[in-house]
Amino acid sequence: MDALKGIVTAAVASFFIALLFAYLFRLPIPLGGYIGPFGEFSSYSMGVVGVLQAVFIAWVFYGIFGGFIVLPLCGAITGVVVGRKYSGSDKKNKMNILWTTTITFIPIFILSILDYIIGPW
Repeated sequence: MDALKGIVTAAVASFFIALLFAYLFRLPIPLGGYIGPFGEFSSYSMGVVGVLQAVFIAWVFYGIFGGFIVLPLCGAITGVVVGRKYSGSDKKNKMNILWTTTITFIPIFILSILDYIIGPW
């Protein structure tokens, strides 16, 4: 059950973290470029609806091409580890959400700096 909670938390949190990256750092949009303050397109000049649409398209696109394998795997592993560590605690669910959301930052951060790792794409 802890693994399932981790999977769901990772999937839901990844969209909001991607939105956060679009506003604070940068996020690659498929066939569009990088959006964000350090990207090619400013997220502040697009409007909220435009940013939501772009982030949703990126979330679905990168999810289909591997993200929906990586995120549930990270979420399940984190959910199981946190569930075992906090098995006797009444804050187990809160810690599961906290740690799974924290772990979800890593794949999105790697995606946002992937052009520095493998070169422009």
